Amino acid sequence: MAGTKFFSREIVGLAVETVAGTPVGILDDIVIDTETGRIKYLLVRPAGAVINGPAKVDENGRLVVETDRLRIDGSRVIIN
Repeated sequence: MAGTKFFSREIVGLAVETVAGTPVGILDDIVIDTETGRIKYLLVRPAGAVINGPAKVDENGRLVVETDRLRIDGSRVIIN
């Protein structure tokens, strides 16, 4: 599926999992770095295991998940 494009509204609300299959939560928003154009981090409503190590949480209780890569697999967002 190289070159497949998605609008953010198409993936917000999808389940987020690690590549190992660990559920993280539901994708609530995506933050983009305006200088590089890359995803800076994801804001995820927790619903499952917390990512290894201390988790960053924003003022709305969402996990702040830094990732340099994500993949859409059906109805899931897979992060590394």
